Amino acid sequence: MEILKEYLEKFIKYDSGEEISKFANYSFLKDRLPIFECSDKTLEEIYYFRAYTLMKHIRKDRNGKYIVTEFSVPVSWAEDTEGAISCAVGHHLAELGWISGMENIVKEYIEFWFEHKENLLLYNNWFAYAVYRYALLRGEMDYAYSVVDKLIKCFEELEKRHRAQCGLYKSVDNYDGMEYSISASGIRCTINSYVYANAYAIYKILAYKSDARAEKYCRFSKKLKTRINCKLFKNDFYYNAELSRGETLNLFNREFSNPNADKSVKEEAGFIPFYFKIAGKKQLSALRFLTDETVFSLPFGIATADCRHEQFMRENGHMCLWNGPVWPFATSQTLRGVIETIRKYESVSPVGAKDFCKMLQTYANSQYIVIDGVKRPWIDENLDGRTGEWLARKIMKETGNPGAERGKDYNHSTFLDLVIGGLCGAGTERGKVKFKPLISEDITSFSLKNLRIAGKTYELTYSSGKFCVTEK
Repeated sequence: MEILKEYLEKFIKYDSGEEISKFANYSFLKDRLPIFECSDKTLEEIYYFRAYTLMKHIRKDRNGKYIVTEFSVPVSWAEDTEGAISCAVGHHLAELGWISGMENIVKEYIEFWFEHKENLLLYNNWFAYAVYRYALLRGEMDYAYSVVDKLIKCFEELEKRHRAQCGLYKSVDNYDGMEYSISASGIRCTINSYVYANAYAIYKILAYKSDARAEKYCRFSKKLKTRINCKLFKNDFYYNAELSRGETLNLFNREFSNPNADKSVKEEAGFIPFYFKIAGKKQLSALRFLTDETVFSLPFGIATADCRHEQFMRENGHMCLWNGPVWPFATSQTLRGVIETIRKYESVSPVGAKDFCKMLQTYANSQYIVIDGVKRPWIDENLDGRTGEWLARKIMKETGNPGAERGKDYNHSTFLDLVIGGLCGAGTERGKVKFKPLISEDITSFSLKNLRIAGKTYELTYSSGKFCVTEK
């Protein structure tokens, strides 16, 4: 436990002058957060840093109920929801699923979104899938079933408003939280993957109680999965597609889209189908581009667009571009997809455990900044994958934008989920707890203590090439 205390004291010292969070402290986390030690001290430090920053975003709304915010400071587009933004709700639930004793807080947060359904649907997301996965980890499937009718209502509205003529789903790129992407709006891998994931989750929750409605969602998700693989995967990659002739988008919010759209570009969003296990063996070849330094692999992370494209990193005056900058939001989705793929297709996957560990280490190494000559852990909005500089922050500082510090502790991505569920290999499979670590020779040892999954406590150790699981 001392390692947790030491890191938290360090982070609190960096944030001197800030109000100390009720949750981002040793007394709250010591019996809740799994204790991680690793031969790679950067992975170790960023693990505790991300737990610390996550906890800083838990607060009560005006009705005294717990919510999880995205920014640490108020932003105009989240005034109605007091700082809660639905774009990364799937990431929030993924992270919180590994921390025990948070069930009441998480349930209040989930209920908050049911009560703010229109705000939930302002951004495309995988809310039902995240609730389902959270329930599996925490042994809360009875709870998931108790809210399944509410999940269905949210899903039906999402499905209806984005339905396209071709049988797939359409959306504006910034409704995905991906402003000014090169491919822009249309039939996007994002919304189609989310509709599938949410339908699949509802099917599994209903099936848990042998609810007859499960068959409807089972058929729906299977059919959509086939359509995604047939219509969006072309030759070597998942590409976004054009709308049918004469078809228009349904606009619910402001649009920030690239006027020079190119649907032939490879974008990191094309890896999202791997997160939700939509991809089959025929689609595995797309993953080879992840490790290609001429396409997506950069010194400080995974580019959001093909580095060879003429519009890669093209400036347009906006600070939140998705035409190449590294976004931790997308990195989290991509690496989760790699985890799922290796678990299912290890023998034939073009990326393996060593590749995953390298990408995870690169992700950890990118989460730093130098302020007043001091290098410290940092998570923000987006960064230049070639230099490691936090871009939105840089642009706002250069233009005198008063919101330049808004990205500090940005809660828009995951890290605990990738360490515990990827490197350490913890997870569930067909209702049972399973452990399948993704190990590389570059990480010689690690341990994870006080890991609680579905009511049981585990201790994991890896050293000298041997991985051990002990149930406590």
